[in-house]
Amino acid sequence: MAIKLIPEEIIQQYDLRNKCKNGFVYMQIEKGMYGLPQARILVNKLLCERLAKRGHFKLPHTLGLWTHVHRPVWFTLVVDDFWC
Repeated sequence: MAIKLIPEEIIQQYDLRNKCKNGFVYMQIEKGMYGLPQARILVNKLLCERLAKRGHFKLPHTLGLWTHVHRPVWFTLVVDDFWC
């Protein structure tokens, strides 16, 4: 994970600057929250926010269909397994 994405308090708490290589901190996830009911909603909300910053938005008439404010692009996004 890019160290710039990690909050400063976490970097200090775990001394991550000394463990950083080429701007990245490598980690292994031991436990996840598979099956968490809110996970899909939270990830979808985050995805919508990030795509909106780049001019993409969902079309109101078709579920899962996205377009861009200025570009003639329409797309659907299908995800088998999300990792955030």
